Amino acid sequence: MLYLIKSLNNPAVQGVVAVSDISRLETIKKHALDVKDLRDKLEYWDVESVLKVHESLDFVNANINQLGLVPQGF
Repeated sequence: MLYLIKSLNNPAVQGVVAVSDISRLETIKKHALDVKDLRDKLEYWDVESVLKVHESLDFVNANINQLGLVPQGF
C-alpha cells in the first residue's frame, strides 16, 4: 500500500491503477478506504483482464505491422 501512496507524490501521476488477482484487489480496496487521497485516485484492474488486453494489443499490433501501414521507426 505504501508504494501506491508514494506514487501520489509524483506530479505526473493522474491516477493509480492496482493490478492483482481478485482477492488481493479486495484487500487493497479495503485498505484504500482509509486514505482519502488514494481512495479518490485508485482504479482496480484484474490481472486476467490485463493479460487479455495485452494479447489483444499484440494481435492488433502484429496485424498493423504485417499490413505495413506504419512506417518503420515510427
